[in-house]
Amino acid sequence: MSIDTLFLAPIYLPLLAASLILAAKAFAGETVRKAFEILGFFIGLVLPACALLALMGAVWDHQSVETVIGAWETSLGIHYHFDGLSYLLIALHLIVSIPFWLYSRHAGPKQNSFSVVFFVQCAAVAATSLTADLFNLFVCLEVMGITSYVLVASSEKDSSALASFNYLIFSATAMVFFLLGTFGLYRITGSLSYEAIAAAKNNLGGNDLVVAQLSLVLIVISTLLRSAVFPLHGWLVGAHSKAPHAVSALLSGVLIKIPLFAHIRLLLLVVGSQRIGFTMAWAGGISSVVGILLALFEHQAKRLLAYSSISQIGYVVCTYGLAVKAGIETEKGALLLGIALLYAFCHALAKALLFLTVGSATDALCTKDLRKARGAIAALRQQVERIPLTFICFIIATLSMTALPPTIGFMGKSTLLHLAKNHASVHLLTVTSVLTIVAYSKLALMFLPSKKALAVNNCCVVSKGMKLSYVLLALSILCGGFFYESILSFFVHILSPLSEAKGGYIAYYAYQNMGKTFVTLALAFIIIAVSRTTWVRNLTRSVTSKEVGFADLFFGYALAIAFMAGNLLW
Repeated sequence: MSIDTLFLAPIYLPLLAASLILAAKAFAGETVRKAFEILGFFIGLVLPACALLALMGAVWDHQSVETVIGAWETSLGIHYHFDGLSYLLIALHLIVSIPFWLYSRHAGPKQNSFSVVFFVQCAAVAATSLTADLFNLFVCLEVMGITSYVLVASSEKDSSALASFNYLIFSATAMVFFLLGTFGLYRITGSLSYEAIAAAKNNLGGNDLVVAQLSLVLIVISTLLRSAVFPLHGWLVGAHSKAPHAVSALLSGVLIKIPLFAHIRLLLLVVGSQRIGFTMAWAGGISSVVGILLALFEHQAKRLLAYSSISQIGYVVCTYGLAVKAGIETEKGALLLGIALLYAFCHALAKALLFLTVGSATDALCTKDLRKARGAIAALRQQVERIPLTFICFIIATLSMTALPPTIGFMGKSTLLHLAKNHASVHLLTVTSVLTIVAYSKLALMFLPSKKALAVNNCCVVSKGMKLSYVLLALSILCGGFFYESILSFFVHILSPLSEAKGGYIAYYAYQNMGKTFVTLALAFIIIAVSRTTWVRNLTRSVTSKEVGFADLFFGYALAIAFMAGNLLW
């Protein structure tokens, strides 16, 4: 099959899988339903992965497809564009989604409707990655959001429905401003396709140029809220901590990153994107520090991981902003974009594995309170986990998240900090690297032996499917570390059509600069030792993370719009 027919497979195959599962749920018995869910896994996830493998040669040769869905005129139809960037975004989702599905088969939710919603979301993610039409991007983001609300609420916890509702309110607010920005661009260009907006941008001037710039600000700020960048992070902690473990892994690993990269082509179209990139770089740096500080004072395991996601997305947004500031069409900009996307892969693998392993450990211990959770290895051993696989995979994910060798996270973060070192906001990322080790040392304590009798949840058993999901993610993290240079070269090569310069990537070998890693570790150990003292514990005991309400979010939203618009129009 040719690239013209294969590139849409990640959209229609998951929709086919969802239709089959829904039909089996409506007309068949339990045995047939389970069989169709397995069939749906192969159709909705395995076959799209095979399609990506078949497309690798075309992407390597820089082939692309621009098409209009349906028998519509070019000016009216739904535009899709497939290239290297689309390919990588879909691959990012599939890499996490396959372990996600394997884990959820035992850990839950186990309803047929859960699989239906999940496969619809898979199609929406692929469509978001491929769209070249502004209104279609809005529709795809809304479908992603609606399915996410349902997946979060699918948890059996009473508070999950409220967390899902808060997520809905925050997201709906963002999309109202997204629509206003879309209307502004349509009003001055007469079209919603990126191609038509690009054709009209050179003729903009006066009030039309101001409207275009303000419209872009509204769209970018709405996207940053979906990506949970400070101060627009309020929805994430509740949604990710209350969701089922597999859903938390998918949300933090993938879904907060796809909207960010999906609108990169739009940033190339409107004058003033460089100033927006400058603001985004600082927003990412500040978000990284604020997120990890909130994680340090958090005592609930999954909430700590959620705050860590806010911190780590700061790395991605900072590098992404520097890429936009440099200009994606330049060699430096395209390289920074490739590093930002590759670090998004690094974080997705590690955070997905952390949510799965920490979720299993806290379930076995019957508590998520890190002040009480101890003896997870022994608790899991009582549930017939003879080899401490959960603990081993937790350590691998933690090494990657804290940028320690031999993981892909170590290579990715070291390369990111090296290439972005000339910007002042990167100093904030360096501080965050130290505090991240401190924060994750709190999580590691749950695996230490307990001095008290364990209250073990005997209903929580680590099944073969859950173990397989651990192994797939852990091997990806380790293999990514060993083959990092080849992976990065692949990223840079297939993203190179975005750049007019073709100088290539100058290799950076992280192992040649281990001195910084040792210094980071030493500083982290000093902070850990100081934090264990009595006076520090008494000082921080009363400090707790505050839930962010709608008023806080709206204030943050207004502040972000005012700051970015002021910087753009100055």
